[in-house]
Amino acid sequence: MNYEEAIVQYLFNIDSSLDMLSSHGEGKLSGLPSWVLQKRTIDIGVTEDNEGIVIKITPDDNLEEDRIVLRTIRTTNDVNEIIAPMNFGGRLPNQAPDNSFTLIADMSVVETNNPLAVPVLDNRFMIGWGRSSGFFQRFDIVKAKEEAISIWNSVKEDLGKNKNYVQETRKVFEKFQAIIKRKAFLERRIHRFVNEHQHIFLPSHKRCLFEHKLYLCEEIRKADFILEREQGLPAIFVELESPVHNVFTKKYDLTAEANHAGQQISEWIQFVENAPKRNASGEYNFMTGPKERMVIIGRGVEDKDRLINTKYGGITFWTYSIMLEEAKNRVNNLIASQYKLLGLEEIRPF
Repeated sequence: MNYEEAIVQYLFNIDSSLDMLSSHGEGKLSGLPSWVLQKRTIDIGVTEDNEGIVIKITPDDNLEEDRIVLRTIRTTNDVNEIIAPMNFGGRLPNQAPDNSFTLIADMSVVETNNPLAVPVLDNRFMIGWGRSSGFFQRFDIVKAKEEAISIWNSVKEDLGKNKNYVQETRKVFEKFQAIIKRKAFLERRIHRFVNEHQHIFLPSHKRCLFEHKLYLCEEIRKADFILEREQGLPAIFVELESPVHNVFTKKYDLTAEANHAGQQISEWIQFVENAPKRNASGEYNFMTGPKERMVIIGRGVEDKDRLINTKYGGITFWTYSIMLEEAKNRVNNLIASQYKLLGLEEIRPF
């Protein structure tokens, strides 16, 4: 396969993969890199010995199909003509280390503290350079499909369009595991961390209400999380207690803290049911009907089977450690299903 065929195949597979992955999530497509799902100009420069290559892929709305321009590069000036306005100050790509190939995409610089400012720099393209061997390793069909999965998940979870999804999600898991052990990160600070990564940590949902106010006469309560789920599934009311508290006493009764958390949820639901017009009308109508209750408290997985398989007063209790395990399982299942959808061998990275 030559350079042109390799890039065309790569871009076709990354586009078609994103077509499939983005079904029911089309609103997030605007966050994708500029050079996907677009018609593009593809500039390719190859050294005379055919051992080095530089590329630039630029979206172009005026094109009806991708346009490829192939040329020979002999000097760094030849490279600069291809990657302009970037400037190449290093060695020619055929002098890079074996199998080396570097990619840079969609660089922008924006004035700080001025959200309305025009970007100082807004380069919308992907450029790459390096050895021919590295190029063919990087631009193949499997890599395209894997890249599509990473791009789509990163954009869907607001991790950044040029981020590696597995790497960024691993950082989220590692930080979560660290902060639930720190005395400075109790309850409200953990609440905010979970809210920032709600689709990773919380049960599957369409919408999440965070620290949502509920009203009954002159009284006000604030629910930690209320989850609107898919049609036909009950809403979930979630209370997060401190990870320093235990779920059980030595006799396997619920601790005072666990019971208190359950009572708080019961109070939220009482507010909803006793004042439905005020709390559960219009966009909040999903709170009417059956409701599930969930408390997150304590650490450890030694009582996982007991907690997973038993409801206490109609309430599901998890520890933060179980919450982390379940989050990893959900992400693994998501990635495995995406790999299967694209015809790749399934992986479970967590």
